[in-house]
Amino acid sequence: MVLSFLFLSGTILLILQTTLLHALPEWFGRPNLLFLFIVFLGTYLDIYKGAVLALLFGLIMDIFSGVFLGLHPVIYLVLFFVLQVVSRHLAINESIHQIPLVALSYLFTASSIFVFTSILSPESRLYWAWGNEILQVLILAVICIPFFNFFHWLTTVFDSRNANNPFRRSKTGNRYRMQ
Repeated sequence: MVLSFLFLSGTILLILQTTLLHALPEWFGRPNLLFLFIVFLGTYLDIYKGAVLALLFGLIMDIFSGVFLGLHPVIYLVLFFVLQVVSRHLAINESIHQIPLVALSYLFTASSIFVFTSILSPESRLYWAWGNEILQVLILAVICIPFFNFFHWLTTVFDSRNANNPFRRSKTGNRYRMQ
């Protein structure tokens, strides 16, 4: 149930990112919500479910806004596996550690997309816009803690195995009931 909920949540975030957030002025910044969601998946989910979701969201991102088909899935899968390795060897579950993790992950992802795009299309000249990238890193650093806390809370609410789940049917207490 959590996997289907996470797929639905990621799809809603992608639609929100590609439609409503593009209406914001450029100087205000446009947060990459799907990227934050991939980082959340890399630190929260196990390797098989998270890798499948990272691959699916990369493919959907390429369909919505990709120039080269397959670029986002590869980058998101590499990011997911790097985050899995880092989360196993370091304690990054604390909120204060998630800010530099998100900032470094975004710079890794953006620079990888820039390098691969410039390699795959050598005839066009691409420019790295430091102002836009720093604005994006700052926006992601500010919203990452509430974003991660919100999705961590949602996944615990919709987890059917969680004993504190408010949507789980409580037992009646009648232990002498005939079956």
